[in-house]
Amino acid sequence: MALPDLAASADLTARGITPTALHGVMLTVASSLVRAAAGSPILETDSVVSVWALDTTQWLPLPGVPVTVVDSVEIDGDAVTNFKLVDSHLWSATPWGNGCAPVEVVVTMTHGLIEVPAHIVQLVCDLAILGASAAEDGAHDPRVIAEKIDDYAVTFAEGAASVASATEIPNLTKLWLRSQFGGGAGMVLQVERKIQIPRR
Repeated sequence: MALPDLAASADLTARGITPTALHGVMLTVASSLVRAAAGSPILETDSVVSVWALDTTQWLPLPGVPVTVVDSVEIDGDAVTNFKLVDSHLWSATPWGNGCAPVEVVVTMTHGLIEVPAHIVQLVCDLAILGASAAEDGAHDPRVIAEKIDDYAVTFAEGAASVASATEIPNLTKLWLRSQFGGGAGMVLQVERKIQIPRR
């Protein structure tokens, strides 16, 4: 089952846009892009994540913050009960890792927000509007950053400044999203809605 979009047609209407079927498609695309950049589903969901403990710390950061409930924890397949959930981190009286080799910690948890924050709704709407506008204008080269008609000239972006599509999220925005929702490093093994959380 697909996750719900992070913004709706009504949000576009509130911003003076008359939604079309294309806008609906772009809301889904934009929601996917924002989730990928954030490293989190953002909205509440249930996940089973695998986190690698690399040292002898008692604190283990979890991905996809905020983490609200931890149902179970296993270390290398063995159930663990002596843990506490503190601010999207797992605390244990004994270290998670052994300091010699990575230890796999599998966590079944509930994480994400009940409601999408207004600034995320705005970002998704902006991306959807931009994507729909680009699609309606027809194919174009996204590397073009400036065109001059008289004495016709085109300026292309180069290297790191080049983009793949009109809806590409800038790196600073990706970092901003990841700082809010990314949490610790991990990879989703099994999720009710098949979400993958990339490593930080």
